[in-house]
Amino acid sequence: MSKSPPRAWTPDSADRRVGLFKAFHRRENTRHLFGFFLGSEYPMPRYPFSRNLPEGRPLAPEDFDVPAFVADSERLFLDHESCGGDFLYSASAFWGIPWLEAMLGCPIFANRQTGSLYAEPPPNFTSDALPAFDPDGPWPRLMAEMLAALAARSAGRFPLATTRMRGVADLLAALYGSDFVFALLDKPDEALRVARHVTDLFIACGRFQLDRIPLFHGGVGSFYYHAWMPPGTVWHQEDAAALLSPELYAQFIEPFDRQIVAAFPHVVMHQHSTGFVPTEKYLDMGMSALELHIDSGGPSAQALYDRHLAILRERPLIIWGDIPPADLDWLFAKLPPQGLAIITVVQTPEQAYDLWKTYVER
Repeated sequence: MSKSPPRAWTPDSADRRVGLFKAFHRRENTRHLFGFFLGSEYPMPRYPFSRNLPEGRPLAPEDFDVPAFVADSERLFLDHESCGGDFLYSASAFWGIPWLEAMLGCPIFANRQTGSLYAEPPPNFTSDALPAFDPDGPWPRLMAEMLAALAARSAGRFPLATTRMRGVADLLAALYGSDFVFALLDKPDEALRVARHVTDLFIACGRFQLDRIPLFHGGVGSFYYHAWMPPGTVWHQEDAAALLSPELYAQFIEPFDRQIVAAFPHVVMHQHSTGFVPTEKYLDMGMSALELHIDSGGPSAQALYDRHLAILRERPLIIWGDIPPADLDWLFAKLPPQGLAIITVVQTPEQAYDLWKTYVER
């Protein structure tokens, strides 16, 4: 075992880490994989180029400075490498953009106070006039431009990944706004028709990106998690499903989640640990890997123990969060390493190195 985490990219270090993740996906890794997410998780603090975005009006694709975005991505790669660890920095089309919402006609806005970009319901929204995915549309063109520029800048040093794509429940919430749940109850036929439409959009956009992402050691990345993934992997999430009952999820969201999983070779599912989270359903769908946040103010690692074990019995698990020391102690002491990768937020490379010494070199 190395005495310290590697702190600079080399072909050998990339080979080593890809090998670790291949074993992780087979659930054959012999120690817990461990890595670091440096700095803020919010897009505007993370990508300085975005701080120049105008506020107070809807954003347009031409507001995004692609060369400046790519320069920020290069810096993030170098920052990631300075922390060492097992994970591989992954780049994607700027994940701060609510891409699918913008493609559906939602106006999107920048908010420097929160550090995020957000979408509002389309003006005069009607369920019969939703746009289909258009590869020549302005937002897909921006996405393709960003991916091409990132691929050129990477030059094989880091993988590319699909960006954050919010799922069916999230997109229904974006379109209907605060009336999201009431729309399911009051207009079920319409809501199902809209769910079918946004599912088609999600699948088309995922395939559009994968067609433009070069393979990295035979696979792709996973933005945000910095995990190597098998080829054809897409990110998925259903955060707004936390507002639903199990019955509403089963009626309005589950059939379309199953359609999304069937449409791609591999899907990694993002989950928070609070509210209703249909982990058992996700396991039954054939997801290739599940991610489960340890959320600030949410359940502790000990409280999530049974859910962690249930996932690990069937799928690889990524645990992400600004993980407190007591939770890290629990995860490394109590959970088996096979199929488990842990990535925690750090503020400096020195903090990352101290954690590596504590949990890997020990």
